[in-house]
This record gives sequence, C-alpha cells and structure tokens, in this order.
Amino acid sequence: MLTRTECQQMLTDTKALGPVRVPWEFVAGLTAVVLTLVGLFLLATGSWFATATGVALVAVGMLLFQLVLHECAHGTFFRSRWLNEWTGFLIGLWVLTPFFSFRRGHTAHHACLGSNEDPTAAPRDSARRHWLIELFVRLRIVPILYLGGVYGPYLLYDVVRGKDQKRQHLLQYSMNILAIVLLHALMTLQFGLQAYLLFLITAFWLSGILYEILFTQNQHVGLLPVPEASARYANREQANFSRSVRLPLAGLFMYFNLHKEHHLFPQLPCRYLPRIHEWLKKNRSDVLDFTSDHLGILERRKNLKLFSPTIGDHDS
Repeated sequence: MLTRTECQQMLTDTKALGPVRVPWEFVAGLTAVVLTLVGLFLLATGSWFATATGVALVAVGMLLFQLVLHECAHGTFFRSRWLNEWTGFLIGLWVLTPFFSFRRGHTAHHACLGSNEDPTAAPRDSARRHWLIELFVRLRIVPILYLGGVYGPYLLYDVVRGKDQKRQHLLQYSMNILAIVLLHALMTLQFGLQAYLLFLITAFWLSGILYEILFTQNQHVGLLPVPEASARYANREQANFSRSVRLPLAGLFMYFNLHKEHHLFPQLPCRYLPRIHEWLKKNRSDVLDFTSDHLGILERRKNLKLFSPTIGDHDS
C-alpha cells in the first residue's frame, strides 16, 4: 500500500515538471464534436451506407463525450466550476445521462470503492443469473457490464437513493430527464422519428460496447473485495481495487485507461495521469504490477472471475 508521504511526493514531482503542453481533454472534446456533426450530416443524406458510417462516427463521439462528462464531473475539464457543470449538463443531454445524478453517483463510487456502498460494484445477486452475464461478456455484442454496472447505476442513482436524497436533487433529476427527452424529441422532428431513434439507439449501443471493451472489463472487474458495508478506503488504498491497462492513442481517450492512477488522485486533470504512472513504474512498480501487470485492452484474463473477486488478475 502507498503511504501518504509517497502520494504527496508523487504530486510534488508531477507539479515540478511544469504544465502539460498538450491539453488532451480538449482534443478529445473537439474530436467528439466533429465526429458527431459529421455523423448527423451523414444521417441527413438518407443513404443507408452513409447512415451506417454516421452511426459508427457518432458512437465513437458518444464514447469521447462520456469521458469529457466524467472529467467535468470531477471539476477538472475547466478551472471554472460553472463551466464544468454547464458543459457536463449539455453533454449529458446528448449521451442520455443526467449530469448531476451522474456526478453524485460517481462521487459515491470514488468514496466507496472496495465496499458494498459503491453504486457500480460487481453484482452480488443470485448465482442463477451469473452464467447469463458471463455469456453476454463472452459474446461482446451486449455491453451488459457497462449498461448494468456503470450506466444504469448512475442513470438511476437519484431514484434508487431517493430516500436519502434531498428534494431539490430529485426535482433537478426530473427536470434533467425532461430536458434529455425534449432534446431528442426535437432531433426526431429534424430527421424523422423512426430513422433517428434507430440511429440513436444503435450508436448508443455501439458506444456501450466500445466502453465495455476498452474500460469496463478492465477497470474494477474481479478486484472488488467483500468487506462490511460500512468499510471505507482512502484514495491511496484504492489502488488495490482498480486496474490500469495499455491503450493506443491513450491521450485521445483522456488517459481513462490509467484508472489506478485516477483513483489515487481523482481531482487531478487527466493529462497528468501519465506522470503518475511513470512515477509508480519507477518508484513503486509493485503497486502497478499487483493488479495491472501492464496489460493491454485485448489481453483477456482467462481466469478472471466476475462474481468471485480475487486479489489480483489471475486465479493461479
């Protein structure tokens, strides 16, 4: 486990290198905007081939937008809290995610990672359904871990936790859902109800598959312990429950693949995460190797057990 002194030294050494010259989060955001606009333009042509191409472009754009939304939720996309909130809110309308509910749920994820209170924790339901989820994961055409383990819990966080939520949070959530519906209702007027809904659902589904393959299956799956519900772990301890993997063009994906580093410093802008990774590699390689082992996104962990979490990657 990392000590507090080591974590402080990591930040000191990271800041001592000066600012990162390439603001990858803005590169990712601009790429998402361009892909989405081109995809919608192709939809407007009415050609099936162009529409299929547009679906693929919008799916990648949605994936990038979700990463921008995540950065906004941490307040690290802009320096201004107001700009982060409005940008996250507007992006959330497009990617079908109520931003403030997402932010509250994601804050709980970071606060409770490794405990039963984590809203995105591995399923602990009846074993009768485990084989079905395992089958979907193997098929890779149903993003079940993304839909059921990430998207769903954040989408419904304010509803599921309704008894514990403030009344204004529930009102805010309701208005946010209404705004999402209105935006896409307006889009159906522009492109036609059937054509647009098919386009949107397909693009969202494909973005979920991409998210699952790139991130969901790698970040926390198989690493969650089963402690008491009241257990809490400090950020420096959460390195044990998160995994980082190698990813081509990682900057374009806002270094979301460096998830262990992100959980160590959730308020650190994503562009600085490679420096944290290099510090760990140089000074505490055991922390990286404990779960990550420098895996690539397509290097499947054959012995990974979704419902029987183990300490490391392999059951050997």
